[in-house]
Amino acid sequence: MQFFKDKTMLKNLVIILIALTLSACTAHLKQSSFIKQDNNVVSYTADELNKWQAMLPDYEINKISLKSNDQTTLLNGIFLNNKNSQDVMFVIQGNGMKVSQGGIKMMKQLAQLNTDIVMFDRRGLGASNGQANIHNLISDASQQYDYIKNQLTPKSIIIHGYSLGSFIAAKLAKNKHVDALILQGSATNVHDWIDEKMPWYSKIFVTVKIEDVFNTIDNKDIVENHYSGPLLIIGADNDEQVPGVLSQRLFESSKSKIKKLIMVKNSNHGSMLEKPPEIALYKSFLNKL
Repeated sequence: MQFFKDKTMLKNLVIILIALTLSACTAHLKQSSFIKQDNNVVSYTADELNKWQAMLPDYEINKISLKSNDQTTLLNGIFLNNKNSQDVMFVIQGNGMKVSQGGIKMMKQLAQLNTDIVMFDRRGLGASNGQANIHNLISDASQQYDYIKNQLTPKSIIIHGYSLGSFIAAKLAKNKHVDALILQGSATNVHDWIDEKMPWYSKIFVTVKIEDVFNTIDNKDIVENHYSGPLLIIGADNDEQVPGVLSQRLFESSKSKIKKLIMVKNSNHGSMLEKPPEIALYKSFLNKL
């Protein structure tokens, strides 16, 4: 079958493709513009704490703080103490998520698992000052882990990383002993994420230049080569930010003997844990540890 019988049409199409190629542009992925920052530090208010306590009557809410290792930042967060639990879930949230906006909602969902929960506002966001970059986010998470281990003395530490926080969580699991790693709304690595997010036609004339530091965080490499402990991966079939196929690839790459994949149907990036069936599956995973 001959697709282009009209030679003029074919010639015009070739000219258009050449023009697009010649006008190709380069997009830059830089941590300075990608990682969201607040202009001002906003401390937790008494009204907020009272409201959160009313939302979570089975927990005792405590403010926690520690000075960063580089002495430039006061990291502030919330500790939800369940008196019937000796296990701590350390939640590392997504890009731009702070305790007062999105974080407390996530903690309320995870509170159904009946563990203690710790969430810090990462530097440069919410109640924590400073300027965030990938290096100091990893360093801060390591310091926060040590704080949880030494000050809260839990029986076990579960790391739950959401979205961008999943990359920090995986790095933590590579370098520290964790009793379980949960990756929610996660990608394999930045290259796969960009490849899945970009329409095929845009790849003809758009080149994405990635800042080198993004190559230092690779979840696929960690679950494939460095972490073999219990692993739970949670993805969504309608995730508009991180395609669910990347969660499937992470699961398939993992060498963990205890591992589970929860693909939530009819869900997007922010609604994966809103319904009881997914919480029940999460509980089932934790009960096997």
